[in-house]
Amino acid sequence: MLGFAEMMFYAEAEGLLPTRAGKINAVIRDIKNHPFPAIDMSEFEEILNHYGLSYSDLTDREIRYINASL
Repeated sequence: MLGFAEMMFYAEAEGLLPTRAGKINAVIRDIKNHPFPAIDMSEFEEILNHYGLSYSDLTDREIRYINASL
């Protein structure tokens, strides 16, 4: 049986929680589910905006995390 903390960790990893990490994981999920193998910057920004984020607000570490996850 999963404990509460472990369940929240998995929910955040799946992009199901409204935390910053959860939102970034949701962005990654949406990019992976995009119908084309590549997206342009405007589409990327739209996905970020959908989750209340913007490219200019992302840290270098977050950008590296997104790139490494794709």
